[in-house]
Amino acid sequence: MKYKCFCPDLTHDQFQDLDLKEIDLSGRIFYIAKAPMVSHFPINPELKIEKTIREIERKGYRTVTPLFVMFEDGMLMGSIFIEIEKPDSRDSSVKTFGPVRMIAKSYTGPKYLVPKALKEFDGYLMSQNIITSDFYFWYHSCKECEKAKGNRTVILGKVVRS
Repeated sequence: MKYKCFCPDLTHDQFQDLDLKEIDLSGRIFYIAKAPMVSHFPINPELKIEKTIREIERKGYRTVTPLFVMFEDGMLMGSIFIEIEKPDSRDSSVKTFGPVRMIAKSYTGPKYLVPKALKEFDGYLMSQNIITSDFYFWYHSCKECEKAKGNRTVILGKVVRS
């Protein structure tokens, strides 16, 4: 099956520059839907992104360009967040982030080791006295892009206190 690519168009250096950078999502608006997961990894993320974008369009919302998609961690069920333009009206699936800081960690290893990378990242943040409450994953390589670029994932930790 051919998947549509929704990967961010970043060079290797741009991707690496995200490592340990602060990302401010304050005021950004996201459409949120449930996403089935296995061991903290979304099942068929490319299909879930396509399905959620169709749902967004059916409801009359518009995604931002470039597309920004992240997944919230979960053992069996997590969430997909797709950034949208400011809507005229909204339903319970639309959330605007209040003041929120995220610390990013660029990861290029195999996807099955993302949970291990998450634990190491969380340990590093704690050693720096940075306390996080939630983790999100911004995947930069679909099944097709992975062949050319390798796996690229940005782990985002929501900062509670630093």
